[in-house]
Amino acid sequence: MDKYLAKANNIGIIGGGEGFGGYGTDTFDQITFGARLSTIVSNVIGIMTMVGGIYFIFMFIIGAYGVMTASGNKDKLQQAQNRILYAVIGLVILVAAYGLISVIGTLLGLDILNPQSIIDNLVP
Repeated sequence: MDKYLAKANNIGIIGGGEGFGGYGTDTFDQITFGARLSTIVSNVIGIMTMVGGIYFIFMFIIGAYGVMTASGNKDKLQQAQNRILYAVIGLVILVAAYGLISVIGTLLGLDILNPQSIIDNLVP
């Protein structure tokens, strides 16, 4: 057990005085602006995609429940079918937007989804 604690102490996790992870060391300061921006953009796109996917699942389930509980009422059935249709259209738009950004970036010669490469090319 002492071997493991000693090894952990040497890398600054336990009592090394260097902080936890990269936040207390010099390695955090060496991260470029492009890398930070790339991480932020990647996280935002990922979160927005997850929120869109979760919203699609939620609306699809509500629409399916509406179809099951329509009990022959044509208005309720139509509303439930529209909800499912709009959820699918929203998912298609979400996927198409991601693909369109990638295609536009390729046509322009820029990797829009990876801003670090753009910034690295701008700075000599």
